[in-house]
Amino acid sequence: MADQRRYKMISFDLSTEKLRAEFGYDQYRKAYSLIGAFFAKNSFDHHQYSGYLSRSAMSYAEIYDLVLNAMVVYLPWLAECTQKFDATNVASQSNMLRAIQAAASSTSSFSLLDSDEEILL
Repeated sequence: MADQRRYKMISFDLSTEKLRAEFGYDQYRKAYSLIGAFFAKNSFDHHQYSGYLSRSAMSYAEIYDLVLNAMVVYLPWLAECTQKFDATNVASQSNMLRAIQAAASSTSSFSLLDSDEEILL
């Protein structure tokens, strides 16, 4: 099967402990800025938290090339500090934020529970 070109979502988790060892206790968040700058330069938009969405369709081969041949060279500490790193095909995306905000502003406040009920999780 051919490697299809689709929009890609990159998501990752980094070890705060290892980042602190690499960048210093109070400077570990610099890693996220460096990663963000790398992805921005390579046509990705910050989506949320540690998630980046490609601006165009890409194949998995292109993602592997970008990460293994460019990102790891630019950010050599990445291999040591990464706990999880995923690339996912994005078939479609719908930003529902405005719809949620509109729905929330058009409904009145109500309680789902009677005052003596409790939520059990």
